[in-house]
Amino acid sequence: MEIRVTDDGSRTLMAPRYGESYHSQRGALTEARHVFLEGSGVARRLAEGLPTTVLEVGFGAGLNALVTLAAPRRAPLAYVALERDLLPAEALYALDYRSLLPDPAPADALLAWLAGVSAAAPARHVNELAGAHLELVLGDARDAVLPTGVHAVYHDAFSPDVNPELWDEAFLATLFAALAPGGRLASYTVKGAVRRRLEAVGFEVRKVPGPPGGKREVLVAQRPELR
Repeated sequence: MEIRVTDDGSRTLMAPRYGESYHSQRGALTEARHVFLEGSGVARRLAEGLPTTVLEVGFGAGLNALVTLAAPRRAPLAYVALERDLLPAEALYALDYRSLLPDPAPADALLAWLAGVSAAAPARHVNELAGAHLELVLGDARDAVLPTGVHAVYHDAFSPDVNPELWDEAFLATLFAALAPGGRLASYTVKGAVRRRLEAVGFEVRKVPGPPGGKREVLVAQRPELR
């Protein structure tokens, strides 16, 4: 599997199955922090001491999970990640994400755990890691039993062009149902068809500025608050 260095110095992998990279070529680490951790509101919730549950669609190389585990936290964190094709441990080690974090301990703990996790699917693997509850759900995301009352969805599947089943209206409706009122879905894509599908299932959708040096705009969709 080909490793590429992105514009902010962090690494990503090319996925032969889809012909796309796991992260933005403009900056893998920058994207993880700006689009997902901050854009979803998770960074703010954890810093303010609000218990937070995150659902990630597309665990991939684990970078979104790592930046979330490493974020300043004054509240419990539960992280549920969906993944169809778990990367081998040696590929994850080669990305050297531990060197990007102020404290490498979360990366070391995650990698040590993943090295012993079987890639066979369907399966659900659970661990208490870096003071957080982590679940890794392997298999087709459309078949997964999703948690409810989720505060944020990181929708980081491969693009709608190559992975359309995770961007259709039926799947987006399941993500809407998983979110608590006021919860947010964050994604790198602002494709018009995706925005319209999100709106069709009940989301309030807006485009927001993208990460420094990266895409001009990214997407935040919110489940409306109860009135």
